[in-house]
Amino acid sequence: MSTYTVGGDCQAIVCDVGSHSTKIGYAGDDHPSAIYGSTVAVERGYDGATGSNFTKPPRRDFVTRCCSGDDDGAYQLANPIDPVTGWLFSSPSSNSNEGGGNGNNSVDAWESHELVSHSLRHAFQHALGLDNGGSDDQACHHPLLLLDKPHTPPALRQRLLELLFETHDLPAVFLLRDAVASCYAVGRTTGTVVDAGHSATMVTPVHEGFVETRGILRNVGCAARNVDLRTLDMMDDVVKTQGGRKRKDRIKRMNMRKWEERQQRQTTAGIEGSNSNTASPSKTDRASRVVATGSGVKRDASGHFIKEKVNHPHDNNPVPDYLMPLYQVRRAPSYTKRTGQFHDWSRLALAREIKEMGLGVAVGPMGYVCSMGTSVTTTPAAISEDPTAVVNPSLINPASANSVFLTSSRLPYILPDGTHVEISTLSRCDIVELYFANDDYNSNYLDDRFDEAVRILDQYKEDIEKYLTKEDDKNDDIQCGEKGMGATLQEGKLTSGAGDAYSNTSYLGLGKSRPVGKSRKYHAPETVSRKLYSACLPYIRTTPPSINYNGEGGDGGGSGGLAATLNPSVDDNYFHYLTSAPPAQMVCDSAFRCDRDQQASLLGNVILCGGGACITGAAGVGSAGQSGGAVVPGTDGAVAGVMASMLGDEHAFPDRLREEIEAIVHRHTPGWRVKVTSPNVSERAICSWLGGSILGSLGTFQDMWISRKDYEEFGAAIVNRKCP
Repeated sequence: MSTYTVGGDCQAIVCDVGSHSTKIGYAGDDHPSAIYGSTVAVERGYDGATGSNFTKPPRRDFVTRCCSGDDDGAYQLANPIDPVTGWLFSSPSSNSNEGGGNGNNSVDAWESHELVSHSLRHAFQHALGLDNGGSDDQACHHPLLLLDKPHTPPALRQRLLELLFETHDLPAVFLLRDAVASCYAVGRTTGTVVDAGHSATMVTPVHEGFVETRGILRNVGCAARNVDLRTLDMMDDVVKTQGGRKRKDRIKRMNMRKWEERQQRQTTAGIEGSNSNTASPSKTDRASRVVATGSGVKRDASGHFIKEKVNHPHDNNPVPDYLMPLYQVRRAPSYTKRTGQFHDWSRLALAREIKEMGLGVAVGPMGYVCSMGTSVTTTPAAISEDPTAVVNPSLINPASANSVFLTSSRLPYILPDGTHVEISTLSRCDIVELYFANDDYNSNYLDDRFDEAVRILDQYKEDIEKYLTKEDDKNDDIQCGEKGMGATLQEGKLTSGAGDAYSNTSYLGLGKSRPVGKSRKYHAPETVSRKLYSACLPYIRTTPPSINYNGEGGDGGGSGGLAATLNPSVDDNYFHYLTSAPPAQMVCDSAFRCDRDQQASLLGNVILCGGGACITGAAGVGSAGQSGGAVVPGTDGAVAGVMASMLGDEHAFPDRLREEIEAIVHRHTPGWRVKVTSPNVSERAICSWLGGSILGSLGTFQDMWISRKDYEEFGAAIVNRKCP
C-alpha cells in the first residue's frame, strides 16, 4: 500500500458530524474553525438532472427567521444522523413523498449521505474558505480525517469513503472512531468512553486503541435533547406561575408603545412627503399635525398619553403562556407562530441556551433523588436478588437533601421578552437526575424511551424488507433473499453478501458488474440504497443480549472480580447495543462484556465527554451561614457542609458519575479503583474532535491514510482494513 505524505503547508482537515452540530477544522489546532448545526431546513423533491433529492440547497439560518418570505413554505427539518441508530442512515418510509415532488423523492439511505455531502461542501466553502473563486487553496489538496461512530456497519463506512473520493475528489481519507479519538484527547489509549450526545448516550470500551464491539451500549433516553425538553417544560411552568398577569400587562404596554411609535413614524413620513415642495413647518405645527392626524391616539399639550380605548393589534393576539422563542419576541405584538417543527426547534434552542448558562440545569450530590420519584430500596435482600440494583449510599438522606433544596434561594433569569423569573434549585437538579435514574420516575422514563426505540427499529426492519422485496423493472440488481437477507447480482449469480464486512457496496462496482445490455446509470439513488439496506439489515436488531453474572472470583492478586458472559445464542456479527440502564450501569455492563483481564483497566479509565455532559453543579446550595442555606431540622451543620462540598463546579458531573459507578462496582470487587477523566466544560463537547486533531498532526500518522491509489487498487473495502 502507498503512503500519503502531507506537505508542510498543507494541513489535514478534521471533521466530526454529530447529531446536534458538526465540528470542522485543521489538524493541530486547539479548537475547530467552525461549529454549525447538523439539522438543516430542506425542500424535498427529486431532480432527475442532478440526481439530488433536494430542489434547493439546505438552509441553516432558520432559528430566528423564516426560510422563505413570511412562512416556511415547503421546507422541513432534516438531519443526516438517525436518532435511534446513530448512523448516517434513513429508513425507506421516512417522510416518503413529501415536499410536492413528482412522487420519486422518497427519503432513503441515499439522502443521508447527500446531506453529509452538502454539509461538507458548506464547511469547505464557507467555514474554511476553500474552493472559492478568489482563493487558490482547494479542498482537493487537503486530506480529510472524518470521525464516525464505533457501531457503524461496514457498508455505510464504505459508502462514505466512496462519497469522499468520488464527489469531493479528496487526495486521502481516514475514518477514525470517535471513541478512540476521545481517548487520545485525554492522553489515553485504553478506557471506557461515555459520550453524552444530543440523541443518545453511548458507552464504548476502547482497549489499546481498538474498540471492543461487544461492549458498545447506547441509551436513547439519556440524551441531551430529552434534557432540553425537560428544561423547556420547566420554563413553561415558570412562565405560567411566576409571570402571570404582571408579565402580560408589561408586555402589552411595551407592545402598545412600539405600535404607537411605528404609526407615528409612518404618519410623519407621509406628512413630510406631501409637504416636500412647501416651506418647512415649525416644530409646533408639526407636533400639532402629528397629534391631530395620527393613529387616533390623543395626547395633551405636553405630549403625554391620554388613556382611552383603542383597538390595538395585540388585542386579538394574546400573550402566549409559554416560553416564547427569540423570533416570536421580535414579532411582537402579533405573536405569529411558524410551522410546528420550526417553532418547536426554536423553543428548544432557547431551552438549550438556558441549560448551558447553568441556570436551568444543575447536578445534585450523591444520594439526591428526584422529587417526582421514590428512592430505590437498598436492603440486603434486594441486593442479593438483583446484583445490578442501584444502591444509594447513606452519605446524605435524600429527603433531607430535597428539603435543603426547597429552602435554597432561587436563581434569577431574564427571558427574551424582558421578564424576570426565578428558577428553584430543586427543579434544576430534578432534570439532571435523568442521567442517574435513582428513582422510579426516571427509570420508567428510560424504559419508555427504550420501548419506543425498539418499536422504531422493528418498523425499520419491516420497511427495509418491503423495500428490498418490491419489484422494480428498472432496478433489478438486488432481490430479497430468505428472511430479508439481501443478495447481490454479480456475474449473473445471486450470492449472499448482507453480513459480509467486505461486501461490494460500491455503486461503481455495481455498475461494472451489470450484464451486457443493462442500463449503466449506477448513480441512481435507488441502486445504492438497495445495496446499503441489504448490507445494513443484519445490524438492525432490537433484542439486547442477556448478561449472565457468574459471581465473584479471584484473579490471583487477591482482589475479586465479577465475570459476565453473553448469551451464547448472540451472533457476533450483530450489534446489540440498545439498553435502558443509566450511564453508571452502562459503564459496568460494558466493561463486564469484555475479557476478564481488560475489566480493571476499563473501569479505571472512564472518559466522560459530549455536549450533554457540559452541566455544572449547584455550588453553594445548602452551606450553613449562607443565604438560602437553612439547615434542615434533624440534620447538623456538618451534613450541610458535606453537601455544600459535594455540590460543585464543572467537575460535578464526572464526580457524581464516579460515585455512582463505585456504588455498583465495589459491591463485587472492592479492590478495583474507579477513575473518571473529563476535559473542562469548554472542551467537553469537542473532545472527539480534539483527539482527531492530535492524531492528524502526528508525523507517524502519515502512513495510515487511505490514499486515492489505495482506493483505486483495493476499492472501498479498504476502509475496513486500514480504519478498524
